[in-house]
Amino acid sequence: MSWLKDVIVDLLATGVIVAAVLTSNTILSGLVWGYTGLLLFTKLLVYFGDGFMNMMNKTQTSAPDWFTHLLYAINTATLLGFQWWYAGVGWAIIWMISFLTQRKLDQK
Repeated sequence: MSWLKDVIVDLLATGVIVAAVLTSNTILSGLVWGYTGLLLFTKLLVYFGDGFMNMMNKTQTSAPDWFTHLLYAINTATLLGFQWWYAGVGWAIIWMISFLTQRKLDQK
């Protein structure tokens, strides 16, 4: 369970997403949109930039892969379930790129 400190930002992001869709709070909505855009940009940069891929390989966490996939699934399902279509599709793309990035790292 020592890996929980490695995923604290992911847990906070999931909490903010759930709170945003349940309360329709403007500030939380802005945080969701901002974090989604930033994470999507970062994931694309890492996947398509080989120099960034090497940096990503050095920052491995001890968190199990299933936990990250679970959080991405919760985020995607929550956003799509509450009809935040664009953000939900954004998280689905983030999830897919994360999976492909991990496969690319595992092949090296």
